[in-house]
Amino acid sequence: MKNAKLRYRQVHLDFHTSEHCPNVGGKFDEDQFIGTLKKGHVNSITIFAQCHHGWCYYPTKTDMEHPNLQTDLVGRMLAAAKKADINMPVYITVQWQEKAAREHPEWRVRRPDGGYVGRPTMHPHTPLPHGGWYRLCCNTPYLDASVLPVLTEVMDMYNPSGIFLDITGEEICTCDWCIASMHEKGLDPNNAGDRIIHSQDVYKDYLSKTTDIIWSRNPDATIYHNGSDKKGRHDLYPYWSHHEIESLPTGMWGYNHFPTNARYFTNLPDCNAIAQTGKFHRMWGEFGGFKNPVALEYEVGQIISLNCRCMVGDQLHPEGEMDEETYRIIGEAYKRVEEREPWLEGAEHVADVAILAPSGIHKDRDLEDSEVGAGLMLMENHIPFLMLDETMDLSPYQLLILPDSVRVDNALKAKIDTFLANGGKLLSSGESGLDPSGKGFAYDIGAEYTGISPNDIEYVVVGDAIAANLVRTPFLVYESGVTTKVTDGEILAAAWKPYFNRTYGKFCSHRNTPYEGDAGWPSVIRKGNIIHIAQPIFRVYDDQGMQLHRDLVKNCIDLLYDDPLLQVSLPSCGRVNVTRQPQEGNRLILHLMYANPIKRGDTNVIEDIIPLYDIAVSLKADRDISRVYLAPENEDIEFAVADGRVSFTVPKVEMNQIVVIE
Repeated sequence: MKNAKLRYRQVHLDFHTSEHCPNVGGKFDEDQFIGTLKKGHVNSITIFAQCHHGWCYYPTKTDMEHPNLQTDLVGRMLAAAKKADINMPVYITVQWQEKAAREHPEWRVRRPDGGYVGRPTMHPHTPLPHGGWYRLCCNTPYLDASVLPVLTEVMDMYNPSGIFLDITGEEICTCDWCIASMHEKGLDPNNAGDRIIHSQDVYKDYLSKTTDIIWSRNPDATIYHNGSDKKGRHDLYPYWSHHEIESLPTGMWGYNHFPTNARYFTNLPDCNAIAQTGKFHRMWGEFGGFKNPVALEYEVGQIISLNCRCMVGDQLHPEGEMDEETYRIIGEAYKRVEEREPWLEGAEHVADVAILAPSGIHKDRDLEDSEVGAGLMLMENHIPFLMLDETMDLSPYQLLILPDSVRVDNALKAKIDTFLANGGKLLSSGESGLDPSGKGFAYDIGAEYTGISPNDIEYVVVGDAIAANLVRTPFLVYESGVTTKVTDGEILAAAWKPYFNRTYGKFCSHRNTPYEGDAGWPSVIRKGNIIHIAQPIFRVYDDQGMQLHRDLVKNCIDLLYDDPLLQVSLPSCGRVNVTRQPQEGNRLILHLMYANPIKRGDTNVIEDIIPLYDIAVSLKADRDISRVYLAPENEDIEFAVADGRVSFTVPKVEMNQIVVIE
């Protein structure tokens, strides 16, 4: 990536506008447009050249100009923004394009069963609740007929500061063109692995062609190809100038998706990141939906606390008039961001705990649940951490966590061996630590691997060393794990088995089978600086959220991580992060946050911000401390330094508070 310089207060202005909408852009007015953005404290906004309906909003030479377009919206918006010093990347749709899908159904992505990816075939008058776009294959003539001509026109006509290409990715497809090209490459369309290889080739071809069009005309332009987050895909990163994390908390992502992903992408070399939330109560395209303003303020506060730039999603009315209330709400949030920017610029993460991300190591997004669960446990225990893949340096960290499914090949084993030899501590779970063949552990956990548990669920009975805040009778883990034979390890907890596995023909009561007794292998085992938990405890926590599981992990962490970077007296919904500003004398920045999302219907909402008082903080200090103060209030607070730590009490945390340590 290009380490692109990005602004902190951005908007993504959706404009997916049907051909059935009249007077498109007819009410657009430069003064109203710019004036509304200024009220919203917005300094960058992504506007639309072409939307998912397939229509363009500028005078194109193609047949894709919106039939009811009244003006050159792209040109007028760009000209007005340039005068007002507002940055303005341009949006172009890629794989959702309704006009092309309607006129050329043969260009749609086909599943291996022959069906189309997208909405089912229904009567045209059947109500469509939401979504429902068909996905188009970039291996068909579609790429050359639509995406590349529009992109070339936009670059040649307007030379914008950046391009946002939406709905992209490695899509498994068995359309006629994909089957033919798989045969040409010696790949078997009936082989799932070959289909994956082909999808990667098609995506790389798309990336190469589009990126070349942009950077050959404007080497300084920002580029983002929006799709599923791709941890560990260093082969793709050269085609991006930065990364954007699409994560609307009140939509399908929830409040735990963004912070774990941010701790990976902001840790990549030369990668600045934008985090997308939305002004909507729920999701994109929700006209008239408004998120509670305090929720938006909390969300942008969390975004900047994790070294990301903010982007709030909005959708422009078809007639082109900006919604004043939307930008009043955005303005209240962005005013807070603007006031805090002096303590954000150039900041770098400070953390001595890291999670090895299974999805990044194995390039498999289906493994994300484990890293999200691990991240959630650390966040709720107020432990600053970063997310790593196998290419990253392990030496800055005291504690390394391998959640559930990190297989360890020879290269990663060498790094872990060095990490442990230098005094590092390691906590793993489930199948993490096994070699790629799955026949044994790559490092010595004090036990030999004997297989996968035959049980559908298991129970844990803890010993004295990790009993704090836990029940002493067997407690349920909603899955089973690996089985081991102890050699010279210390058993910290035993695994108990059920009487039998629950089936349709053999079951007991409403849920899981009761425990019978000791399974004959440990649940938690320790050898020196390594603790292994047999069950996939992090995935289970992401799915079930049982506090006993979090407390079990915390007790294991306490045995290993005995000199923590940060100690803070926040409740579990509190969030923390520590950064350092090298250009400001390496001053430390502590971000404290607190809000309590609750579920209303199918939506997580934040309404009531309860202030917290007298928050005790103890932070490692590797230098002399001359001042501790609140920002942006510039209010000094008393502090004490002893044994390499600085301690102080934050008098009040109301939603979020920055503390500066100089």
